[in-house]
Amino acid sequence: MRVVAGPSLTLDLEPGLLQRFPSLRDCIHWSVLNDRRGPKAVAADCDISASELARRLSPSDGDPRSCDVNLMVRIMQSTGDLTPLYYLMALFLTDEDTKRRASLDRLNQMLPEIAQLLASAGVKPKQGRR
Repeated sequence: MRVVAGPSLTLDLEPGLLQRFPSLRDCIHWSVLNDRRGPKAVAADCDISASELARRLSPSDGDPRSCDVNLMVRIMQSTGDLTPLYYLMALFLTDEDTKRRASLDRLNQMLPEIAQLLASAGVKPKQGRR
C-alpha cells in the first residue's frame, strides 16, 4: 500500500505479516537479522552462540533443535521488536478492534524511527498556523 502525503512524502507500507512471512519462525528470523546490533549481539543476549541461534532459526531436515517459546521471548526482549507477537495476533485474532489497536501500537513504536529517518533525509516538519 502506498500513501502519499503532500508533494514530497511517500510511504510504502509493509504488506500484512501473514503475507510477508510463511511461518512464525521466519518472522522471528527476520527480527534477528534486522536488529541494528546484529545477530551476534542477539545471540549473546539469549545466552547462546550465534551459530546455535542460526541453527535454531533455520534448522535443516532432521535437526532436533528448534526455536522454542522461551527463546522467542528472549529474542523479542533482546531486539525490542514485537513483530513476532503481531504475527501471532494477526494469525489468531479475528476481532477487528483488537487488530486495529495492535496496528496503532505498532505505528506508535515506529513513529520515532520514522521521524529520525525524515530528519536524516532533510525533511522538515511544517509549522502549524498560529
